[in-house]
Amino acid sequence: MVVLGGCGIKDPKGNVKEIISHNLEKYDFDSLSKRQGEASEIKITQEKAKYGSGVVYSFTSQGKKISGTMVDLHPEMSKLRPAIVMIRGYAPTEGYYPGSGSWRVAEELAKEGYVTFSIDFLGYGQSDSGSADALEARFEKVINVMDLIESIKKLPWIDQNKIGIWAHSNGGQITLSVLEVTGGNYPTVLWAPMTNPFPQSLIDTADEGEEKQKAIEYVNLFLKYYDGRRYAVENYWEKIKAPILIQQGTADEWCEVEWQEKVVKSLKDLGKKAELVIYRGSDHNLKKDWSEAVRKDLEWFKKYW
Repeated sequence: MVVLGGCGIKDPKGNVKEIISHNLEKYDFDSLSKRQGEASEIKITQEKAKYGSGVVYSFTSQGKKISGTMVDLHPEMSKLRPAIVMIRGYAPTEGYYPGSGSWRVAEELAKEGYVTFSIDFLGYGQSDSGSADALEARFEKVINVMDLIESIKKLPWIDQNKIGIWAHSNGGQITLSVLEVTGGNYPTVLWAPMTNPFPQSLIDTADEGEEKQKAIEYVNLFLKYYDGRRYAVENYWEKIKAPILIQQGTADEWCEVEWQEKVVKSLKDLGKKAELVIYRGSDHNLKKDWSEAVRKDLEWFKKYW
């Protein structure tokens, strides 16, 4: 199996020329911006998640079941409550459990009264399988998040005007895509987001050697059929309406401070609300400064609600 770096692009066949679909136009940002999120019923499927205080839930997106974990530590509260969608980064399927990559931060946010909804995505947790096409599996995540947000809005105890997003790593790229195609004003926090330009990012994050060569072939084949600019977040900054906080460590082996500086500058130049916090010596998971990063998350969300 070939895994293209931290981007989570997988080729189960190992044959680059067999994995590019010719029906990916519906996922370019201009097409997605015409699509509304589609709500479905959120169902509790397991009363206790593996870790933390959450329960496992499921919803439906494009006819497929997707699981996740919901943490609600204050169900007795009578007023409508804000919700945070939690979007993890790349994760291997082996050993994966619902809530992987986000449950610890979700617990801290829930203590402050937020209802958190981590999403597993297709092929993970209790979800149905995803697309066999590597890029479609990447692109469909944007639709999955759009549909989850609309499903959350239908819950009677959620204030649909107070929904935010927390994301890590490749989840940051997914989140920026969602913000651009929906124009939604969802206050957002991104930890070490993958913000290097697409599709070059697939090459930059691949390991040297055979994997790097496959990534190059993969990108070249994609660009043969599609205009890569229409799938790249850096070409749609003007569509963003949400305030964004990016937190980035200098010892991150996957993402670079320079990427985030460029993103924040681009957003500010367009009059958007964006801030960058840099942690000296912190890794991709902000391990050394985890508590401080969570504190800044809470400050950011409270600033807008």
